Parts: sequence; C-alpha cells; structure tokens
Amino acid sequence: MPTTPSEACKAIIDQLANETTRSISTKLIAEQGILSESPDEGVANEFVRSLSAEHRRILAHIVHRERVGAIHDVLALLTSWISTRGVGLTLHGEPMPVELSGMGLHGDYIGRLNDWPWPENDPDTQT
Repeated sequence: MPTTPSEACKAIIDQLANETTRSISTKLIAEQGILSESPDEGVANEFVRSLSAEHRRILAHIVHRERVGAIHDVLALLTSWISTRGVGLTLHGEPMPVELSGMGLHGDYIGRLNDWPWPENDPDTQT
C-alpha cells in the first residue's frame, strides 16, 4: 500500500499500464475469434469470426491501441483539470503530484508502458 502521494500516483499509473497489457477483448479476438462472450455482440462476433487469423491479429492490435489511446486521453484531461482548474487527487488529504516526469499523468502512463523508469526526484521528500 502506498504511503506517500507520489507513491500512490506511481502505483495508479503502474497498475493502469499493467492492466492495459491484459485486454480481454484483444485476447478473445486473437485467440478465440470473437469480440465478446456477451450475447449482445452477435454481429461483431460474426464479423471477427469471418476474419483470417492474420486479420484478427491486426484487429486485436487496433483494439489494443484504442484502449491505450482512451486511457491516455482520460489521463491528459485529468492532468489538465488538476493543473488548471483546481481539481485534485489526494492520499490521506495530501495532494498527489501529476507532474512526476514533467509530462503529466498521460506522459507517465505512456512512459511506463514502454518500461521507462520513474524519475529519481521524489516530490514527497523535497522541501
């Protein structure tokens, strides 16, 4: 469990980056040839089944990129609201930083997806 605001921010970003790599939809498309096990996805499942294995792999990649893009865009919007509109995230009442790397939550997310290390400077220990 994180004990400082920057540790909490890092944990959230790392969890998002980790969970992005485990998309159920991309796995179902690539491995089972369906979009979803939901009965509401019959037409989409028929479409995915009609694709070759290579085309399903490409579609899974496209779906994965959209997932990454959606999370990035939400984090960019959240960073903007925090940086310019007085919105905040806190841990035990202490503000969580959104500029650990200087690139916002969205930049940290993309960086961590690419195994970038967290910056050495920790805002929680600086005065």
